[in-house]
Amino acid sequence: MNSQTFTSIDGRIGRQTWWLAQVVVWIATTAAVFAGGALLALSGVDNYAAGFSLMHLMVFIVLVASTYFSLVVNIKRWHDHGRSGWWNLALFVPVVGPLLGLVMLGFLPGDEGDNRFGPSGERIVGGAGQRFGRV
Repeated sequence: MNSQTFTSIDGRIGRQTWWLAQVVVWIATTAAVFAGGALLALSGVDNYAAGFSLMHLMVFIVLVASTYFSLVVNIKRWHDHGRSGWWNLALFVPVVGPLLGLVMLGFLPGDEGDNRFGPSGERIVGGAGQRFGRV
């Protein structure tokens, strides 16, 4: 995983990289939200609706950034299936969308070899990779 995994929508990534990127985004977001909540609690503000504080802004920025990073990683994973990044919109269909996304992005292998989005995002490895297919 490199810095372009989270910033560029070009190319493809495999399942392993997608799962790792999702975990990184989830952990960073959770940590930032808890840190923002802790800072807000320590600031001594009794009425949270009293104003838009610096802590609220920090949490908002982190949530926007994590949403962007997740969308970029999902787009690359859709590309691995030979589909446009617009398939991210399917994730907003209640119940069916998140299930479709989890199965397609997290469990089904992408296209073998090159497709219109570039070379394969997966790699063949020895050992378990040979027994169970692509990693």
